[in-house]
Amino acid sequence: MLNRWLPSFALLLAAPAAAVPLGGIEVPAYGLVAQGQARAPLRIAEGAAEFAPDGRVLRPFTVDNPVRIASISKVVVALALHRLADAGRIDLDADVSRYLGWTLRNPAHPEVPISIRQMMRHESSLSDAGGYFFPLGQRLRDHVGAASFSAAAPGTAFDYANLNQALLGEVIEQVTGQRFDEAVQALVLEPLGIDACYNWSGCSAAKVRAGAAIYRKAASDEGPWDANGPWIAQIDAKRPPDACEVRIADGAACDLSTYVVGSNGSLFSPQGGLRISLADLSKLGLALLKDDGFLKPDTRASLFRAVRVKPAGGGEETDAGLMQYWSEGGLHCFSGIGEPGTDQPLSPQPLKGCGHLGDAYGLKSGLVIDPVAGTSLSWAFTGVSAPPPPGRNSHFSAPEEALVARAANWLSTQNSTVR
Repeated sequence: MLNRWLPSFALLLAAPAAAVPLGGIEVPAYGLVAQGQARAPLRIAEGAAEFAPDGRVLRPFTVDNPVRIASISKVVVALALHRLADAGRIDLDADVSRYLGWTLRNPAHPEVPISIRQMMRHESSLSDAGGYFFPLGQRLRDHVGAASFSAAAPGTAFDYANLNQALLGEVIEQVTGQRFDEAVQALVLEPLGIDACYNWSGCSAAKVRAGAAIYRKAASDEGPWDANGPWIAQIDAKRPPDACEVRIADGAACDLSTYVVGSNGSLFSPQGGLRISLADLSKLGLALLKDDGFLKPDTRASLFRAVRVKPAGGGEETDAGLMQYWSEGGLHCFSGIGEPGTDQPLSPQPLKGCGHLGDAYGLKSGLVIDPVAGTSLSWAFTGVSAPPPPGRNSHFSAPEEALVARAANWLSTQNSTVR
């Protein structure tokens, strides 16, 4: 199966291109937006949104260029589910099988139901070992088997797994009767006035044209790496109409009219396929601080009620040092105590709030919303010249620490104005 977003490997022959130093490596571009009520927003961007095959910079990167923001996409999935729950259409603590239309059970614990909230908090016992992203024409349920679960009983362990989001995408489709990409537009993005989309489906033509590609100086994260070589596009060098919005099997047609709604919740990449600019991401964060009827008051509060996660399992993406708290509402929360070696990239300065992090195809991203200070911080860099070195202060990488440090003084001033 080939992803039609991936470029021709003729780009391997391209000449080296200009890059931006960040945290001990080079990145093609980075950006950061911090917004709040107490002072002017902070907007930083540098680098290239797109390179020509010969290495020339075709477009500079700005905080208004949408990127594949990776796992921050899960925030919008959570908001869609909360909107459905607020409308009385789902119960977040009920057996998810009620909404899937088929029975989801861990074979090792067949008597224990799995709830939507457990899936949002990665305490469902689901695992990515059996896969979580399947092409047009296949049913997600046909790929959920013994390898799709850990040995833990649902509700007893924390194991970060993208399969949760694929299945939750299917819940949204089953309940709304709409494709996932269309449902989240109606439930979340359009009400918030945000021009963003999953897999470029639903974005304005201008946003699609403005999209930034993600690069590495390697063909994949497995290497081989060549820090002096060209930037190799990993995803979004081609965008619709020149690329299919979804994964298709090798040789298959990109015909979305054949899709059966509710059959493959992974199709539009709910786990990581949101295309959104850093400016719009920060706008989304600020919107969640407003009591304007988008969510019921207690629902909105639940997004920021942090709960220590259960003991960590052995999932490939489970990082016990970084993933310490998740909110009742399904957001990744940060300890906010400034302790070195943990989830605090500005240590000893605290980083407080809830949101999510992203990591895919060379991009790393973050969204942190602090309801006490009333701030929304978003950041990303769009590729790497080498595997990112570990951070000096935390479980974040060194480039992430360096980028978030650009907001340290702004955050300190913002917090000092809180009474």
